[in-house]
Amino acid sequence: MKYFCNPVNVNYRYQFNADPRQHGRLQICREAADPSMILFKNRYYIFASMTLGVWVSDDLVNWENRRLPESLPLYDYAPDVRVLGEWVYFCASNRDHNCDRWRTKDILNGPYEKIEGSFPFWDPNLFQDEDGRVYFYWGCSNQTPIYGVELDPDTMRSLLKRL
Repeated sequence: MKYFCNPVNVNYRYQFNADPRQHGRLQICREAADPSMILFKNRYYIFASMTLGVWVSDDLVNWENRRLPESLPLYDYAPDVRVLGEWVYFCASNRDHNCDRWRTKDILNGPYEKIEGSFPFWDPNLFQDEDGRVYFYWGCSNQTPIYGVELDPDTMRSLLKRL
């Protein structure tokens, strides 16, 4: 049996973090967690946590990192990227404040349209069912459930009044 570990050869960056277990000594880690890969207009794109750009490939072998607009939540975790029709939707996790969503028809050149968030979330997942209805799920904890809400497919806002 063969095993593969990270067969996608991308140049992800290093993080320097104080390790509390070692009295604050710096710990060097590589950072590109929670990748989200899509195929859009015949190109592959990988978005990952704490990454200031996106990796782009035409063949899944050769990858180039391209910078994304600073207006996107590039330092938030667990980005979720989905293609719905002619749009690419992007969001990332932040438990401390309402998370916005963004959409574009051109990943590398924009513009990105902001969809104002109305609640915080962690580990998002946007899903469009076969019937065209759109749902948004989030959650990653051993203390709280996985949440879900139906979204208006035109505005991408929650159909529930309290969110």
